[in-house]
Amino acid sequence: MGRIISKYGTVMMSGLLLIFSVLFVCRDSYAQSYPSAIQKAEALVSKQSLKETIAGLTSRSLLGRESGTEGCRQARDIVYEAFVDGKIPMKGQTYLWGFWYWKGNERALGVNVVGFIPADPSVQSPKTLVIGANYDGMGVLGGRVYPGADNNASGAAALIEVGKALSHMASEGFQPRCNICLVAFDARQLEYLGSSRFLSDAAVIKASEISLMINLDKIGTTLAPPKEAQTGELLPRNYLLFLGMDGVGENIKEAFKQANGADNPIVLDFTCYGNKHVHDMLYEMGDQVSFRDSGIPAIVITSGVHKYTNKTADDIGIINFNALTERCRLIFRAVCKIAGMTE
Repeated sequence: MGRIISKYGTVMMSGLLLIFSVLFVCRDSYAQSYPSAIQKAEALVSKQSLKETIAGLTSRSLLGRESGTEGCRQARDIVYEAFVDGKIPMKGQTYLWGFWYWKGNERALGVNVVGFIPADPSVQSPKTLVIGANYDGMGVLGGRVYPGADNNASGAAALIEVGKALSHMASEGFQPRCNICLVAFDARQLEYLGSSRFLSDAAVIKASEISLMINLDKIGTTLAPPKEAQTGELLPRNYLLFLGMDGVGENIKEAFKQANGADNPIVLDFTCYGNKHVHDMLYEMGDQVSFRDSGIPAIVITSGVHKYTNKTADDIGIINFNALTERCRLIFRAVCKIAGMTE
């Protein structure tokens, strides 16, 4: 009997040592896999994809993507297909969440395109982070087409690229500690109708569960840079303006600071040129207003208003794709920190 106990004791001890060894190796491998996952996810943010999306959305055949038109329907198809190709999970059984509204004397169908990355199952009653951008445009005014490359094909394209990268992180096992809802809004030009209908449709997400909204709006140019504080000269480097930061915790600002690249950091202006009047004016123009008015903290990330904004010359030629690619990667890294998709 003693020999049997000794035999099984030896086997059990060997088995335990093997288990601990495997656990140690797995833990070590997991720790090393996070930088690898981040790197692979960032690589999915593609300058070529940004170009293709914006080129598609600004095609003359779409006639400016006015909500309720065939051109806007085609724009929705472009966004929908990009969500599918980017392996962004859908909310429920569909990406397409429609709503009816009156356009003049006719009923029109608006459609928000919605992706949804669920929180880690271990998180009880998770909150939801919404990242949004509108894909509709001004359409045709006075017989002239308004392509809306920066306003806001750039935001819609950035939403797709950030969504692809976040979805990859989740698929690699780095699930967020909150739900992440990615929404391409329709009918922004109709007093933010798409975002207000999104908030009123509890089948998509309950407004009470949303902890923060990040709106990507006019994010594609380098035409309205902030000035250097000491000299007053325009900064030549890549930059981003943040609006609404007073309404969120300091941790949100820190997430973007920490996510900023050390080698060639993007200039992050959290004061909107240090001008409260300009800040307040710009903040009132976008889908973030729907969230703010519903008591939800909401910020805007933008590259600013410039001489081509809301003009027929807002075409793909004014987009700085190198800058936009870097911005998308920064936003992705920051959202990973905000959502807890870390080691």
